[in-house]
Amino acid sequence: MPKHAAPEAPKKKKGIRIALILFMVVLIGVLGFSVYKFLSEYIPQQREQNRFAELRDLIEEDEYEDPSDPSSDPSESGTPKVKTSKYKKLFAMNEDMRGWIKVNGTQIDYPVMKSDLEDGEYYLHRDFDGDYSFAGCLFIGKYCDYDSDIFIIYGHNMLNGSMFGELHDFSDEDFAKRHMDIQFDTKNERRVYRVFGAFWSKAFYEDEPGFKYYEAVGNYDEDSYNNILWSFESMMAMRLDYEPKYPDQIMLMSTCSYNEANGRFVVAAYRIK
Repeated sequence: MPKHAAPEAPKKKKGIRIALILFMVVLIGVLGFSVYKFLSEYIPQQREQNRFAELRDLIEEDEYEDPSDPSSDPSESGTPKVKTSKYKKLFAMNEDMRGWIKVNGTQIDYPVMKSDLEDGEYYLHRDFDGDYSFAGCLFIGKYCDYDSDIFIIYGHNMLNGSMFGELHDFSDEDFAKRHMDIQFDTKNERRVYRVFGAFWSKAFYEDEPGFKYYEAVGNYDEDSYNNILWSFESMMAMRLDYEPKYPDQIMLMSTCSYNEANGRFVVAAYRIK
C-alpha cells in the first residue's frame, strides 16, 4: 500500500503562532519606543514651560512715569510712556534679556534674549538661566538688536504649540487680522508692532543663490530700506492692508517650516507705537 505524507496542518499552525509572536514583540517594541519618545520630549518640554510660567509670575504691575516730572518723556498723545519696570526682576536675573513679547490669544508670551557672545544662536538650545533646553528661548539673531531698523526674533516650531509653534497660523489671513498687533516690552518702553505679511523662505547654503532674509537686518538708509521691504513683500503668501514706511522699524519673527529642506516661515511686522 502507498505511504501517506505526514499531515502539514500542525506545522502551518506552529508557523502562524511564531509569526504572531514575532509581530506582537515588534508591536510592543514600537509602542514602547513611541511611549519613550513621547515622555522624553514631553517631560522636558513641560519642565521648560513651567520655568517660563515661573518667570511670568515675577512680572509686576505696570508702573507709570510721573507726568509732573520734567524728565518724563511723553508720547505723541501726551500720555506718559509706560515704564516696563514690571520686568525689573527678570532684567536683573539675566542681562541678556532684551524684552518680553506677547501675542494675545496665543501661547506666544515669552522673554526675548540676545547673547553678547559671538555665538548668535546661544539661546537656540538654552533656557532663560543658560541651562540646556531643547526648546531654547526666543532670541534676536546676529547682525542686529532690538533697536536696529530691521531686526529678527527666532524661535523653535514646537509641536506642542509653545515658543513659535503657533507662528504658522499667521499664514491664514483671518487669523492674522485677529492677532495683528504684537506687544514687545523692552527695558525702557512698551512697543506695539503691526503684522503686515508673512512668507515662506529657507536657510540657504553659503554659496546658494537667493534672498537671505536673515541677513537683511541692521540699520539702513531710505533706499536700502525700501529695497529690502520690496524683497519681503515680493515673497509674501499672506499680506494685510498695512505697509511700513521708512523709517518705521521692522520686526521679523522666524521659525522652522517643513514645506522644504531647511524651510523657514517668517512673519513681518512694523512698529506703530
